[in-house]
Amino acid sequence: GAALGATASGMAVLAVALLGGCLGLSYAAFCRWRFKALKRAIQECRPCGGPLWARQLGARFMGTCARLNGVRLVSESGSGLEAPSQQYIYVWHPHGFVSYVPAHLLGAKAIAAEPHKKEWFGTCIPVLFKVPFIGEVFTVTNARPVDRRTVETILSKGGSLAIQPGGVKEQAATREDQEQAFFPAGLGFIKMAIKYGVPLMPIYIFGENQLYKRVRGLDWLTNMIRRLTGLTFPIVLAKWNMPQAGFFPRATDIHIRWGSPVDVGPKEDEPSAERIQEVFERYLSELQRLFDANAKDCLPRAVAEKGLKVVKLADSRASSSAGPSGSSKGKRS
Repeated sequence: GAALGATASGMAVLAVALLGGCLGLSYAAFCRWRFKALKRAIQECRPCGGPLWARQLGARFMGTCARLNGVRLVSESGSGLEAPSQQYIYVWHPHGFVSYVPAHLLGAKAIAAEPHKKEWFGTCIPVLFKVPFIGEVFTVTNARPVDRRTVETILSKGGSLAIQPGGVKEQAATREDQEQAFFPAGLGFIKMAIKYGVPLMPIYIFGENQLYKRVRGLDWLTNMIRRLTGLTFPIVLAKWNMPQAGFFPRATDIHIRWGSPVDVGPKEDEPSAERIQEVFERYLSELQRLFDANAKDCLPRAVAEKGLKVVKLADSRASSSAGPSGSSKGKRS
């Protein structure tokens, strides 16, 4: 009897192992197909993920998750909403701890061609498309990997896209008590805009940084996780002070503000450093105006009073506005 029971248990374990192996192989095959489908969609500058209703379902799922967590889009305004219907590079700030609002609320707008009657594509680090479930949802909600080939392909075919210039460096430095905008050394997003003659439109998502609370003194753990996985995870407390519970942000009111388009002038494949800097300064001026005009109404008072800290990684210098008045002073980052 004991031997029979052991045999039965062994057979059950074997059956489970075989089933798990079959499911794993099936999912791997599905992922290969999904990657190929996404690649074709990028080359053709079109959505990926089946019929419109399926993509809308994915966006509604993400929106429902946000609402259940108490993350609500309370207001949305700005001169950019009235801009002409054309190709844009939407540049959103801040990155936040996990870019929760772009992932959960902006996909629906991209699919619905809002606000400029032209379907557009968000961007994120390529490794996220390899993460089970997240990769599938991002694919159907118009997210695309933020690599040079993808960005150039979409822009060259007249598509609009959204990017976050601060990337993982801004993410790693995110704080709930200080609004920040990081910019890369080479200002690649400015170069791309000039190369294809596409206006830049700043978007500020007030409330993104307040969805989680940073745990101080654990930057070493964030760096270790990034080295091991390629992913950046600031150590945070989420809803009910749960650690690293990225799917459960704190209930927060979100206010999205769309800035005026920043014209970049005629197309130029290899713009000079002077031209790049000139466009960047005009972009920064519009971003600062957008922030200053809305911060006191859309952020906790203590955070708004600190102003927007701007960090250009090329020279590690930062400027911080004195508050909604718009005055600024330089300081080292």
